[in-house]
This record gives sequence, C-alpha cells and structure tokens, in this order.
Amino acid sequence: MTFRPSRLQDAAAIKSLYQQVSGESGGLARQPEEITDEYVLNFLTRSLQRGVALVAEQNGQLVAEIHTYSPGLQIFAHVFGDLTVAVAPAAQGQGVGRKLFTALLTAVQTQFPGVQRVELLVRESNTRAIALYEQLGFHQEGRFLGRVATTQGVEADIPMAWYAPSTSTAPSES
Repeated sequence: MTFRPSRLQDAAAIKSLYQQVSGESGGLARQPEEITDEYVLNFLTRSLQRGVALVAEQNGQLVAEIHTYSPGLQIFAHVFGDLTVAVAPAAQGQGVGRKLFTALLTAVQTQFPGVQRVELLVRESNTRAIALYEQLGFHQEGRFLGRVATTQGVEADIPMAWYAPSTSTAPSES
C-alpha cells in the first residue's frame, strides 16, 4: 500500500471510488448518482489549492481518499473543514483509514501551522468511525438531531473536531 498526495489526474478514479463506497457502505452522505465530475473536481481543486488531499493505492489501484480544506474566509483561516474520507469496501478494516487520517493530520500541522482545528461530521450510527476519530484525537461537539434521512429513518449528525497540539482552544480532558 502506498500513500501520496492527490492530483487532478486522480479525479476519475476518486469518482469511481466514491460511487463504490456510497453504494455499498453508506459511509458517505451522497448517493452514487450524486457523485458527479463537478462534485469531485470541486473538492479536489479546493483541497489542492488550500488544504490537503491524499490517496492510498494498492497494486496500482486507488483504494482510499481523504481531503480537507479551508473554507476561504479570513475568520475561519485557522479551520479546515469539509473533511471526507472514503475507503473501498475491500480495503476496509486494514488500517487504511487510520493511516490516511494520521498522514492528513501530520500534513496539516507541518504545511499549515496556522490551522488549529479540523472539523468533520459523522452519522451517529457510524460507531466504528466515531471510535476511530476519537482515537485520533477528535472530540464530539454536539449533535445535529434529525439531520440525516436514511432508509431506516432520521438520525443525528455528530460534529467532531481535532485541535492542533499547540492550540489553547482545545477542550480540556476531565
């Protein structure tokens, strides 16, 4: 398995990965038909211009992608958001997501020293992901009740944030 920065040339492979993950695992908010060329180029371009985007490849095949970026407003210059990660179902459970997250957070700290906070949203039913994010240092910051409509009903979205180690705004551990 190799990890590297994403490139614009990865757009088609990322689109295919996202369509596969959204159709099989339910881990992505978008449905397969909502993953368009425009959507992928939008987040990929933003991530390459003002954030971090990484991919994992196995046997020459793209099996995972992660990205986050600045919203582009001065008052949020210290924040990266819109974090999304997708791991192909066949590569799940092998530590790929953890390695990508670790690489992403390291890149944020080294390449963007002014960034103090990285945000993400996760469905409350995605308990494996919540546990992983907490192990990586993300903190739950509330609940958006009734935000996610699924075939099983409506559930909450959980906002979570990671704080750079030197940040004084990180929640205290009690």
